[in-house]
Amino acid sequence: MGVQRKLVSEIEARCLEVTPEEVQKLRLFSDSEDNDKWEEFLLGLMEKLPTCKFARDLKNHRKVYVYLPSDLYAMGWVGCNDYRIEGSGTNTLGVYSHTITNDKYASHNDQHHMLMSTNPKRAIKNALSHLRPYTPRELNNCFAYPVVRKVRDVNDENREKVTKAEGAITRHPQLQAELRAMVASGYQFVDADFSSKVTAFLNEFDEYALSTPAVHMYFVRAYMLNDQQLFDVTFLENAHNTWDYKVSNEPAERYTSDTLPEHLSGKLSVLMMCELDEYVDGVGIRMNDGVFYVNQ
Repeated sequence: MGVQRKLVSEIEARCLEVTPEEVQKLRLFSDSEDNDKWEEFLLGLMEKLPTCKFARDLKNHRKVYVYLPSDLYAMGWVGCNDYRIEGSGTNTLGVYSHTITNDKYASHNDQHHMLMSTNPKRAIKNALSHLRPYTPRELNNCFAYPVVRKVRDVNDENREKVTKAEGAITRHPQLQAELRAMVASGYQFVDADFSSKVTAFLNEFDEYALSTPAVHMYFVRAYMLNDQQLFDVTFLENAHNTWDYKVSNEPAERYTSDTLPEHLSGKLSVLMMCELDEYVDGVGIRMNDGVFYVNQ
């Protein structure tokens, strides 16, 4: 199991925001020392991260998500609980983030992405060091593989059309007679059905040949920040190949609605009318309301 990501839109729809004035509502422990540590940790973190929002999980009041409203995913969550797998009976202050790799625990455990401490000041330091927004490259990596599979599947379907059209000719009972007649009569087809299948084959072949064998795509994340529409754009190379696709290491380009290149804006307009997770050959795919992959 990899890192567990939480959509900001889902948090804002299903969780309750926690403000400094409401932190006392989370004093749910029977041990007053645990309550004091949890409160000190949360209030200290809120003071250090004034632009972030905090929201409590309705199913687990000891888990509070930390996020920026303009982000796609939360930076992570913080909590107070007994996080030891074996159970120690002692509550610790935990920080969960995609930037944490804790090799004390196996990768399939949540604790693999957690740091824990009984000291509120240390817990705050852990949080400030590791609660980071997802970069465009990290987001590109999150979506790249399912996008590449979609592109591959459409390519396979197109290739299958060519194979079927070709097979309709090569297995046709009139093939030998038609080929003989073609040579003898200056390539004039005798059988009308065979002639139409040859035409269909050539059309499918030409259409497939016109499509670029290598598919490269732009990763585009669209979002609002300070009432302005922004677009972070990076690159996905070899989107047709599940074994050899490459997420760009180059810094993302950031555009506004006014500066977004026309070759992106036009295809984004098409994708906005498409279903989620529907790959449109030559155009791209919309993975969710803010994440798009646009064919180069």
